Amino acid sequence: MGIKKILVAGLLLLSAKGFAQTKAYIAPNGKILSEELYEKGKITSLANARTNYGAGYQLYEKLELVAETNDSIKYKFKWDFLTKDMLAEKLLLDKLVGSAFKFKDLNFMNKSTAEKINLEKPTFINFWFTNCIPCIEELTALNELKEKYRDSVNFVSITFDDDKKVSYFLTKHNFNFIHIVDEKKLIDSLGISGFPKSFLLDRNQKIQFIEGALPSAENKQSYETQMISLAEKLNKLI
Repeated sequence: MGIKKILVAGLLLLSAKGFAQTKAYIAPNGKILSEELYEKGKITSLANARTNYGAGYQLYEKLELVAETNDSIKYKFKWDFLTKDMLAEKLLLDKLVGSAFKFKDLNFMNKSTAEKINLEKPTFINFWFTNCIPCIEELTALNELKEKYRDSVNFVSITFDDDKKVSYFLTKHNFNFIHIVDEKKLIDSLGISGFPKSFLLDRNQKIQFIEGALPSAENKQSYETQMISLAEKLNKLI
């Protein structure tokens, strides 16, 4: 009887080992991390975020299952560093994914540009305002995306600023989007409280992705990583 118990215990142990899965995590830049490095990276990155931005920041992870076998499992991951208020906004905006965005009755700065929006194409919408430093810092990225996808994607900006402020801003900065102005009511109704934000709409004008601020071109590694990620998303929608 004792031998049987030993054999059963041994078989259970072998079975548990056989079904143990090695976890791997794929970063937005394509780098693959072991489970140990992933957990260490979370701790280090959160500490850096709190040092640079404030003690109120928390790390929120998003995991996407990529592949699974009997002995391994792979995830794509994305980390967001947010305060409680920023998280509340994010949870609210996440509910918009899959809903339709309507351009009817919006205040186009140049009325004729409304006709240039082809509703059979995907649309990239950037929410911003003229005194927003992160909005200005991401202009290089926005203009690069516009140049690359100008024939296959609509590029639209929406702000609560009036046309005079936007017109003056455009004399100082290159921002070659279709501009919609004076839309505080729309922005508030969407639940946007932090800027900039970008919505990526599919060919049916349904919101598929929501992005926060894009990195400045001066931060080369983050810039290139984020641009690759955005290109992948746009290519899925085209």
